[in-house]
Amino acid sequence: MGWRYPTAAVAISLFMYSGVDTEPLQYCTAQWVESLLRALGVNLPKTGYTFQVGKVNAVIVKGCVVWPAISIFIGLILATPGPSLARKLLAVAVSTAVMTAGNVLRLAFMFYMMEVWGVGFTLAHDVVGQLIGLLIIVLAGWAAFEIVPETEEKLRELIPV
Repeated sequence: MGWRYPTAAVAISLFMYSGVDTEPLQYCTAQWVESLLRALGVNLPKTGYTFQVGKVNAVIVKGCVVWPAISIFIGLILATPGPSLARKLLAVAVSTAVMTAGNVLRLAFMFYMMEVWGVGFTLAHDVVGQLIGLLIIVLAGWAAFEIVPETEEKLRELIPV
């Protein structure tokens, strides 16, 4: 098979991860999380991207907007030989939307758990938040592979199951 596909996928992913300013997405994510929490009756003090959740300053950073995963999806999908550019862009758009929406729900739920139920940051973020994040990535992958099954086929060539 060669290394052309993995090399292209990694190069695109690294460019997307490091070459794109995520500050607007961090700002939007913080706003959406704040709106969702308010709808649930929870008003947390917020400055920019930082929420005050109990005694914890929870900061929405680059990793909190699922940009690492989005970058990998973009690289894997765009580097896939065969499908039309329109299908590739649709798969990127759908998977990005699933990851972004799911991530907003994940963050809001984590902050809700911490503020309302008194759950500690480590449990909320490192256990519950990561498990929910994994489910979001699986859902986004399923959606993307439905649109561009060639990407899944390429991955199976690289990692035989």
